Amino acid sequence: MTSFHEELKELLEGEVHFDPITLRAYSVDASIYEMEPLGVVCPRNREQLLKVMEIAKRHAIPVIARGAATGIAGGCIGPGLILDLSKYLDKILEINFAEEYVICEPGVVQDQLNAALSSAGYRLGPDTSTGNRATIGGMLANNAAGARSLYYGKMVDHVESVTLALSGGELIKLEPLSEELLQQKRSQENREAAIYRTIQKIQEEYFEEIKAHFPKIPRRVSGYNLDELIKAEKLNLAKIIAGSEGTLGIAVEIKLKISKKPKLTGLCIIHCDDMLKAMHKVPELLSYQLLSLEMLDAKIIEAGRNHPSIRDKLQWLVGDPQAILIAELQDENEELLKIKLEHFHTAAKKLNISYASALLTEPVAMSSVWEVRKAGLGLLLSKRSYSRAIAFIEDVSVAPENLANFMEAFLLCLKSFGKEAGIYGHVGSGCMHIRPYIDLRSHDEQQLMEKLMLSVADLLLVHGGALSGEHGDGYVRSWLNEMMFGKKLYQAFCKLKAAFDPDNLLNPGKIVHAQALLHDLRSATENSPSPLKTFLDFAQEGGLELAADLCNGNGLCRKTEGVMCPSFQATRDEYDTTRARAQALRAIIHGHLPKDSIASRELYDVLDLCLQCKGCKSECPSQVDMAKMKSEVLYHYQEKHGYSLRTRLFGNLGAISRFFSPLASFVNYLGSSTISKNLLSRIGISPERALPKLAIERFSSWFDRQPKRVDLTKKVVLFNDTYTEFNHPEIGKAAVAVLNAIGYEVIVPPWNCCGRTLFSKGMLREAKKKAIVLISSLKPYVEADLPIIGLEPSCLSMLKDDLQGLVGGDKLVKKIAELSTTFDAFLYRHIVNAKFPITLSDEKMHFLIHGHCHHKSSGEIPSTVALINLMPGCSAELIDSGCCGMAGSFGYEKEHYEISLKIGELKLFPAILKEAITTGLIANGISCRQQIMAGTGRRALHLAEVIAARLLD
Repeated sequence: MTSFHEELKELLEGEVHFDPITLRAYSVDASIYEMEPLGVVCPRNREQLLKVMEIAKRHAIPVIARGAATGIAGGCIGPGLILDLSKYLDKILEINFAEEYVICEPGVVQDQLNAALSSAGYRLGPDTSTGNRATIGGMLANNAAGARSLYYGKMVDHVESVTLALSGGELIKLEPLSEELLQQKRSQENREAAIYRTIQKIQEEYFEEIKAHFPKIPRRVSGYNLDELIKAEKLNLAKIIAGSEGTLGIAVEIKLKISKKPKLTGLCIIHCDDMLKAMHKVPELLSYQLLSLEMLDAKIIEAGRNHPSIRDKLQWLVGDPQAILIAELQDENEELLKIKLEHFHTAAKKLNISYASALLTEPVAMSSVWEVRKAGLGLLLSKRSYSRAIAFIEDVSVAPENLANFMEAFLLCLKSFGKEAGIYGHVGSGCMHIRPYIDLRSHDEQQLMEKLMLSVADLLLVHGGALSGEHGDGYVRSWLNEMMFGKKLYQAFCKLKAAFDPDNLLNPGKIVHAQALLHDLRSATENSPSPLKTFLDFAQEGGLELAADLCNGNGLCRKTEGVMCPSFQATRDEYDTTRARAQALRAIIHGHLPKDSIASRELYDVLDLCLQCKGCKSECPSQVDMAKMKSEVLYHYQEKHGYSLRTRLFGNLGAISRFFSPLASFVNYLGSSTISKNLLSRIGISPERALPKLAIERFSSWFDRQPKRVDLTKKVVLFNDTYTEFNHPEIGKAAVAVLNAIGYEVIVPPWNCCGRTLFSKGMLREAKKKAIVLISSLKPYVEADLPIIGLEPSCLSMLKDDLQGLVGGDKLVKKIAELSTTFDAFLYRHIVNAKFPITLSDEKMHFLIHGHCHHKSSGEIPSTVALINLMPGCSAELIDSGCCGMAGSFGYEKEHYEISLKIGELKLFPAILKEAITTGLIANGISCRQQIMAGTGRRALHLAEVIAARLLD
């Protein structure tokens, strides 16, 4: 094994990993399994990939191709060498609109490909719910389809050719072949010829068996596509690669047909009080040439109502349906589309399956519906319990005309096991996602899962269905393939596998030669090691163990839009995902790594690029709070290894600002000097950064001189954060002016640091002391039920969220969280209700708004945009950017300076620089304003400053 390691390291120059943390990160996908690989390789190009495969074969090491690892069947994990193709093999090689095809590498992300095709009105047909991170190679391996498969079909219907790497690194090209070319291929003496000769034997020997016994349903992703071998057209073995899960070869180049995008689409949302009754009517609904017909059950709808990033997207929902049907139609003409929708709507009403319906044609409204649908799986998994919605009978598939009868039998079966399930999916294709609630820590529950799966397999055989209509066999279903297809067809599968991979080195254990269902399950056992002692209170999350286990591996943290995860967006490295960080913590919690690893450099390193943006808490369907867990890890690490001077300086920023405030002019001069920058550089603070200036006068000093507004009857508390108090009192002054203008007397409590900087740096003992003092100072206002308005988003999130972690969730702390709100949201609620009229200048102005990550995580950022758009003469748009990259002290740290700027350069800086200089910039976070100035030279304002400047007396 040592020579194997050495050969790979010599070849790949740093892109080969055998360290425990990386291996744990790659030991999971989105399935119920956890299997540590032998190593991880990120090949930079095709040549490296082929060389790695040659080395692996020589050492008899299995290889497993991996894309985004969003699969839920365990298809891309195992005890071999993981080849991560997502980092470098991500090029679109050719787009030909005239002939309607694209050629790309396997690591290209679905949404990125569609973005490249969109300008000419094209897209890839298959449309998965994980499209913002799923790779084309993974989609081919899984024979992906998506919601619009009624119209577009599956990947097998779009693949034209595949350049395939066989075990050992030999390349062959699979494409349509005439009979003459087939004869030439078979007559040669090489591996490719042997494959084609075996294919011919399978065609001859199993033709009748395939014709008679292969499931005749719209969606099947089980076994190999032997049905492609008996079609009349030219033989194309690229069709066999679709759905083969990397067990026959690794696609290094893929040619796909591309499809015209629908010009106009509309949705009819049917609210049903009887799910089975609605399913019985599916065949009649399908007669209307739908693009898609989807279903969500009540469990998913309820979970959406409780999720911060989803609840606002449910405005189209009426009442409490047992299920909803989402029907999508298309047309080139707007009027004809409306007519189609009305006809469908009328027909659906006559079927007597709905109590309410909604017709949508506006893109933003339809987008909200699809976001809820795409979040379905994650919403089921967001339940904070070990009895969770588990994927094992997750995408059963039958013919649509058999769906209602199958589901009726299935629900009775499920009830006999004493279980419930979340149900959603592609009802129009007969493919349903069913997630029974199982506690995999329990041996009895594991046995029940196996029995239930066998019972469902029997039901599927009765109804002519398949165990998988979308997500493939993987580890979770391969063990049943012989039962589902019969011995003869299974024998054909084995012959096909042996022809392509005679040494069983390509993703072994999938489709054929499978292991048992219950091996290597991911969840902890009931007798897991004693829990780690934490400083923070994780009761809200169910303990640190469950907080980390909530990560189900769905890989949403690999997306390239939104907040989560800024470090991955910059590095494109799995190591820098929330998933990898959670997995590293799980490895320690569950005893895969020593307990003292909680304070290890290895764990510190995997969390190092976490910016504590809280994007995962709001955007991850399971609401994993990695920011909080990082603070806990930093605490343990620094308690063992000591707190650096830099950490103490950043953590005690409030106290330092108070100490030097009387000397503001001198300190500001000194802070910008070369001597100061050199000294700070020695302790790890980047000399490239400009230190924040101290204000000449503290905000509280100014406020104390202002006359009391006894004419105002309403009162509000303005939380005086460190940055308003010492750096930007002008923001506090502006906020007071605006709040007075809408009729509020403003109360500013004495300055007390909220502890945000201490908390973020893991200085939790000191942070707790600050929290206790702060809570005491706010108590009178909380008891009086006064709203607490925050200006700095990171400090406000301390009040709304992190105080509970420091001192527990007593009633006072919870009340502080309830009463605390952003300046933007508070103002918007009053302006929009016209309770307190406010007179503003109508000077025309367009604004770009950059949302602070903590502001976005609160779900209140839409009020900022809406508020500006309500102002006379004003318009605003939210910059489509994630984290700015500064993240408090992160961007000041020498080792993080470059990546901090790189994160800003992804979207934020370009969006600002392409705008006219007259466009206003709004950024409520001090870090965001500093980063915008550093990256663009443009000055951004706080919303309070913008509104105050437009006040008319």
